[in-house]
Amino acid sequence: MRSRSAIRPAPVEVWHAPAATAHPGPTEAFCERLLLDEEKVRADRFRVASARHQHVVGRGMARALLSAGRCCTHEIGFRVLDHGKPIVESPEVACRAFNVAHTHGLVVCGLGNRHQWLGVDVEWMDRRTDPDLARRYFAPAEIRQLDATKDEDEHRHLFLKLWTLKEAFIKAIGTGLYTPLDQFAFEDANSDQPRLVLKDPALARGRQWRFESFVPRAGFVAAVAVGVEDESEAAESPVKLTDFETWIAEQAGWASV
Repeated sequence: MRSRSAIRPAPVEVWHAPAATAHPGPTEAFCERLLLDEEKVRADRFRVASARHQHVVGRGMARALLSAGRCCTHEIGFRVLDHGKPIVESPEVACRAFNVAHTHGLVVCGLGNRHQWLGVDVEWMDRRTDPDLARRYFAPAEIRQLDATKDEDEHRHLFLKLWTLKEAFIKAIGTGLYTPLDQFAFEDANSDQPRLVLKDPALARGRQWRFESFVPRAGFVAAVAVGVEDESEAAESPVKLTDFETWIAEQAGWASV
């Protein structure tokens, strides 16, 4: 029998789906059918159409992917941790790490193993950024990287890479913005796998961390944070990108057989 350390870890899945900015499309229609009544009520509280669509797609996509091959979508029960991070509470067969993020026009959903800590974030590349925001909240090492950029486009791109990395990390540890963003930094943020440096080692929560920046679709930048107990797993956990529309089409095909 192979030991756990000898078995290559299953990939961290990152699914991505469009979210309409005005009138809902087929992705929104598919996902809304999967929501519980109380989730539909919550969706209807959004006054901005794009925000409603992002909520519907994110929750529907999570239900679809967490339940696939394990249980029915309506059986998934979520629980919210102290700082707002949702986790799967039931049924047992569906309890695995997941995290959802959204931005203008796109939603991403990360799925990992049950023992992993997982966070994802995504941003629209045309989002306006404020250089003073980084100076106010980022770590000095990150500000130096930003100051070394050559032009406004490069500065915005690096800012959004840093922002998504930092958001992915604080979402993974479940603290959100309760953790000041200057308490940790990412070195070599322009690489695909930046390195985390912690001002307070306790922020690692006893985990080994791996980060990856990527482009889920043209015009967007995203990041995933994966925390595990085993250092070798942190180094080897691959990330698998998949578009959710393909999955929806496959479900429709199977249903018609």
